[in-house]
Amino acid sequence: MKNKTLKAILGTTMAALLLAGCSGGSSSGGSSSGGSTAPESSYPEGDIQMVVPVGAGGDTDANARLLAQYAEKELGVAIPVVNVKGSSGTVGMEQVRTGEADGYQALFFHTEAMLPKIAGIYDYNLDDFRLAGVCLQANTTLLITHNDSGFTTLQEFIDAAKADPGNIEYGMAVGGYPQLVGLALEKEAGIDLNLVDIGGNADKIAALAGHNTDIINVEYALVKDYIATGEFIPLALLSAERNPLFNEIPTAKEQGLNMEFGKFFFVAFPKDTPDDAVNTFSAAMKAVVANPDFVKAAQDSYALTPVYMDPAEATTYAKQVEENLLKYADLFTAANN
Repeated sequence: MKNKTLKAILGTTMAALLLAGCSGGSSSGGSSSGGSTAPESSYPEGDIQMVVPVGAGGDTDANARLLAQYAEKELGVAIPVVNVKGSSGTVGMEQVRTGEADGYQALFFHTEAMLPKIAGIYDYNLDDFRLAGVCLQANTTLLITHNDSGFTTLQEFIDAAKADPGNIEYGMAVGGYPQLVGLALEKEAGIDLNLVDIGGNADKIAALAGHNTDIINVEYALVKDYIATGEFIPLALLSAERNPLFNEIPTAKEQGLNMEFGKFFFVAFPKDTPDDAVNTFSAAMKAVVANPDFVKAAQDSYALTPVYMDPAEATTYAKQVEENLLKYADLFTAANN
């Protein structure tokens, strides 16, 4: 009788635990990691520092702060954002990679995290971190020109570049994603551009607005006002498909140019961080992405697509993106050596 009673109690308890474990919110994309944002765990017991390996004020910084704002409510602790800029993100990445693997320091970054390995600057990549998940995708990268460049479509630009090799200026920043896009553009279009290092997004936009460079790649949200006034002319969206938030801009692929250079934003921890910490933070990300207020804020700020990928799916996805970037590794390495 006692054994039957004990079995009944254990059965009831296990059922309750299973129900609690399945009570997390639904995702806007990607598979579920399972679990709740408040598992039977002592983690976190204090603030979780989120390292952003670029300066304050850009889209990466803004996106990190947006995620932190909503994740704090899920985890019940503060998530201060710390900007550690330098060497195309490698200073901040290295700080997290070699830091204490206790779940209290995380990296928030995007696709550019793969470039140091591709460029031969470091011999590590995202395999040397533990991805907690992906929370945002940016299918918003444009090739864009000014209204006095002499070309208003992607094909007109390519024709002009072929007619005047080496003289159309592509403004970018050496060692980063914009340079890789420029090199890929030359390869895929069969053209020769004048790739000039003019700095980050603010500098590129200022140069284009002043007609001091001819074409740049930039995120839609940063130049949408210039597009609305007609000062800037978008030539192509570097994405697999059109963005429904600005559906009038065609992709490069539908215009015959095989280029896709979106960004995905992720959170990662040092390699040896315990499963409990990684999975707990990941579950919080899942709940944040399911929050309609977060979705609206992400779309309104940088026209981003909130999407949740759990650690396993995020890792697989990152490898697929890396394989695409590796097609240009020789070009990127040669340009920076």
